[in-house]
Amino acid sequence: MVFEVNDYHELVDLLRKHPEWREELRRLLLSEDFLALPQEVRELSRVVRELAEAQKRSEERLTRLEQTVAELAEAQKRTEQAVAELAEAQKRTEERLTRVEIAQARTDERLTRLEQRVDRLAYEMGGLKAAFGATLEEEAASVVEFVLRHKGYRLLGDAVNLRLNGEVDVALRVEDAQGQQYSVLVESKARLSRRDVQAWVQRMRSAGWQKRLSKAGFPPPYLVYVFAIRADVGAREAVAEHGIGLLRGEGEMIAPTGSIG
Repeated sequence: MVFEVNDYHELVDLLRKHPEWREELRRLLLSEDFLALPQEVRELSRVVRELAEAQKRSEERLTRLEQTVAELAEAQKRTEQAVAELAEAQKRTEERLTRVEIAQARTDERLTRLEQRVDRLAYEMGGLKAAFGATLEEEAASVVEFVLRHKGYRLLGDAVNLRLNGEVDVALRVEDAQGQQYSVLVESKARLSRRDVQAWVQRMRSAGWQKRLSKAGFPPPYLVYVFAIRADVGAREAVAEHGIGLLRGEGEMIAPTGSIG
């Protein structure tokens, strides 16, 4: 059977009038694979869209990751810079500590030298004080011996220094023209004050002190003096009030008015 053109046109008209036939015709003309192609294309399009969306999300995550990596790199850079600054600060601190230690060592050396100088000075001052004290006592002994001889006393021995739980700078025994013996005691001061005089007189009037003096060979009665390089007005007044004698380098300034004990 020959399929003419007119037959084709009639077929087209029939298919237009009966749309349900077109589907049947497609199933007859096309294979199952071909008919399934549109669905597969749609499915493929959906998959492509999903892949594109996943790719987009991956790119966004990658972008965020790259940004995070950049931030970490910047933070690492800042950390390294901070570590470098800290190391430099530590170096400067160690240098300063070294300088401080050197300065401290020099200070310790200077202090040691100063302490040594102070010790030497204290030793020299102690020696000077001892020498001055001895010189002062020697001067007092020389003056009192001269004064007593000039006043007619006979010296019964050399002047001595007594240490009896309280020092007596000059002590000696004398005898007057009538044969009365005395113990002469002298307190010596570079600078004599009223307080010095009062303390010396109070000690000399103490019964316990007189007992110790007697045991040392210097019994009462006592001729009591003070010797001074310089005596202030209050000291002179106290000497006169208590009736003791005052000696200076030039001799007897105030004579005792009597004896003690």
